[in-house]
Amino acid sequence: MKLRLFPLLALLSLLLSACSSDDIPDSVTEDEGQVTAIKRIPDSDFELRLVVDRLEEGDKAFTAEAGLRYVGDQPEVTIVHGDPLFIGSLMIDDKRVGGPAGINTVAISTPMKADEWLTEKIDLPASKTQIKQFYEKDGNITLYAGFSADDYEDGRGTDATLTLKAEEIPR
Repeated sequence: MKLRLFPLLALLSLLLSACSSDDIPDSVTEDEGQVTAIKRIPDSDFELRLVVDRLEEGDKAFTAEAGLRYVGDQPEVTIVHGDPLFIGSLMIDDKRVGGPAGINTVAISTPMKADEWLTEKIDLPASKTQIKQFYEKDGNITLYAGFSADDYEDGRGTDATLTLKAEEIPR
């Protein structure tokens, strides 16, 4: 029963926390062609990362890479998560554009070595008009990850979000 509710709770959490103050990155760095945001997940030994590629003329999607990293003392932990682990959404005027870029479905156990990123590619489709509005109306890209860490402390569930604002994403 717990595993069946996980995907619904994950999606609900994404919708409710899309613009909370807890989703602000701890650091944002811009390299040639991309921007990287990293956030330490509160009360845990995990970090969430979002790397967004620079938009080129004629692009019809934001291309991103989501990442999760264990930074605790154990050499390895196992997390349980949906498939995909990450859900991304494109927001303009506090409204989601299209559906989320993933729906959690089944529970999967994944071992994670300390200080190694577990990553997934995310594409967020958008029309030329939506991309223009994204920058004009201070849109944002929100990344959500929901998981529990069986080998970590009490195995509690963790929901984490990370948001990049339009002004932080190069074009």
